[in-house]
Amino acid sequence: MCALAHGAGLDVPFDFLHNQIVLEASINGRGPHRFLLDSGTHDSTIDLGLARRLGLPLGPARSEGVGAGRDRILGRRTVCQQLSVGGLTVRNLVMSALDLSKPSRELGRPLDGVLGYGFLASRITQIDYSRRRIRFYSQSPFAPSVRPPDTSRRISFPMQFRANSILPVIEECYVNGTKITVTLDTGSSLGLILFPKAVRYLGLEKLAMGGIPLNAAGYRGRVRLMKGWVRSLDLKTYALGAVEVAYVESGYADNEDLGRRGGNLGNAILQDFVLTLDYPNRVVVLEAIEE
Repeated sequence: MCALAHGAGLDVPFDFLHNQIVLEASINGRGPHRFLLDSGTHDSTIDLGLARRLGLPLGPARSEGVGAGRDRILGRRTVCQQLSVGGLTVRNLVMSALDLSKPSRELGRPLDGVLGYGFLASRITQIDYSRRRIRFYSQSPFAPSVRPPDTSRRISFPMQFRANSILPVIEECYVNGTKITVTLDTGSSLGLILFPKAVRYLGLEKLAMGGIPLNAAGYRGRVRLMKGWVRSLDLKTYALGAVEVAYVESGYADNEDLGRRGGNLGNAILQDFVLTLDYPNRVVVLEAIEE
């Protein structure tokens, strides 16, 4: 497991429901409320009905382009004066107030919001999936360097962003030996998701067409996926072997440029690691969980 250089950090438990990281948070002293932790979304969000009940200020309705799916959704800009997760308090967090009834149905219980880039960007967050704990650090947990050396079970990457995106990407991802760029998405319950252009680039069209239909949904409704396998997935020097994959047919990154990203890595794969997202120092660390 990770060697911690600056104490144990602020330790917060989470529930792992349907491969989703669910945290309890209070807003302006009221709660608890259920929030997903999502490195794959730009804005933090709050359910519109909850925002109204809490009396949060709401801006005019505007079309939101966040998330998977094709439906048009309307949101309102708001500011949460005080959001607390465990002993961590964030003040004046800008959020989008949306109707979260569809994601709530997928989760199987009410979902009050999603903590995205606006919540993560200024902090060092470590997700220990096996122990169901999240640790927030004021300094890097690795010593002597914020980017630790690779080992047989640990790999690190510079945290990079593409085309004005704020979603962290991994460039050294190899699918069947071919290099593509993927984003790290702790808001995805799936493992490896390949977008349409990547499917064609990797020559996987026939496998995708012969896959098993898979139901999925995002902020903006249903996404058409086909479940299958790829014979190998390597993250830098760490080999995961054959893994299950979700091929996107439509409704998610249909026209995504390969130079920006070819797919997503979600919790079905990330759960086998301790994941450290160090935004201030622009470092990502994946350490395989010891069996």
